[in-house]
Amino acid sequence: MQRALVHLDEPYTRNAVVKALQHSKLEWDIIQDIPEDNSEIDLISATPPIALQWLEYELINWSLLAAKEETTMANAYCIRKGLIRKAQFSYNVSKYLSKNPESILKQAIPETWQFELDHIDYIDEALNEVFEVERDLKENEDKSEEEMKHVFIIKPSMANKAAGIHVFDSLDQLCSIFEEPESDDEEEDDELYVNEDQEDLTQVREWVIQRYISNPLLVNNRKFHIRAYVLAVSNIQVYLYRDMLALFALRPYDLNNLADPLAHISNTCIQTDEADFDEDQSVRSFWELNKFGIKDQDLEHMFEQMRDILKDVFDACTSEMTTFQAIPNAFELFGVDFLVDADNKVYFLETNAFPDFKQTGSKLQHIIQELFDATVETAIEPFFGDRPLKQNSKLVKVFDKKLLSLQ
Repeated sequence: MQRALVHLDEPYTRNAVVKALQHSKLEWDIIQDIPEDNSEIDLISATPPIALQWLEYELINWSLLAAKEETTMANAYCIRKGLIRKAQFSYNVSKYLSKNPESILKQAIPETWQFELDHIDYIDEALNEVFEVERDLKENEDKSEEEMKHVFIIKPSMANKAAGIHVFDSLDQLCSIFEEPESDDEEEDDELYVNEDQEDLTQVREWVIQRYISNPLLVNNRKFHIRAYVLAVSNIQVYLYRDMLALFALRPYDLNNLADPLAHISNTCIQTDEADFDEDQSVRSFWELNKFGIKDQDLEHMFEQMRDILKDVFDACTSEMTTFQAIPNAFELFGVDFLVDADNKVYFLETNAFPDFKQTGSKLQHIIQELFDATVETAIEPFFGDRPLKQNSKLVKVFDKKLLSLQ
């Protein structure tokens, strides 16, 4: 019997992981009582030995992973900021495209600028570094209400749950994002400061600005994005899970009201407190979009585009060993977001480490359970010598490359 340490903060995810290990052909002794200092204690000499760590990133004992490369594995790569940090990813893609100008990424990633700002007082200097953005925003000032304007979206390089994302088409709107709100009510300020549900973005200096995809494919006049799950295994094979989610904005799409995040941001985490939030309307299966007039062949073509995009995304990131190191005794599940425009063209948006599986909800929970079952079958069982007779049909391999090791 193999020993596994399992702890993920969200019960929705943790329970699915435990069930997946219980479904495994291997026998697991699952330990869920994990000390907060697990990453620092001596597990190398633990008896019985630890075979698997499926933990929050901060709890993973990297010393154990390095010392027992052939007998223990974990559910994350230690270094992968070149994939999950938006500014670093943008740099890696720019470098990759300079060497591979025919890559699909040239068309599949919206035009992107890295934007660094220490304080609002220095915004003029920061805008000088993204002069195309400033130029187009100034051009908007001379346009009438009827004319199509240049629209942009800004995101913190590292943030979760749609924090800090804004859509804008004027310099005033951009500057207002960084201006601290004035208030004479000290108690109110204190309450805002300690609100643990909000990420503190006042110290963020690294952002990315992208051209906003202003002609998204709409369903019932709602914008949506696709949440795909991607499994990276060892050093390195990458699989795209066929069962994906379509996550819908709560409000009708409206280019004349860029200030409404519920019309332009389709993350469900910003919707759940709204009185009219309906999980069944906001979270759907990607393949069930055929019920809304999207042809099956168009859905398959979108999937093919995602597959091709991911191939080059991982080729770009794994080529930069200082910001992405795939080690042989690790695997990781990423949440990758795509957007489709009105011409059925797919755009890559971002990659999320430790994605929020709970947003899948209860109706589609089986998608997550089957994903974890497939992960155990594809990543874990083969590592411990139990090779599957055939590859799981829902995991489509998109990238396979033997990487050099820095060890």
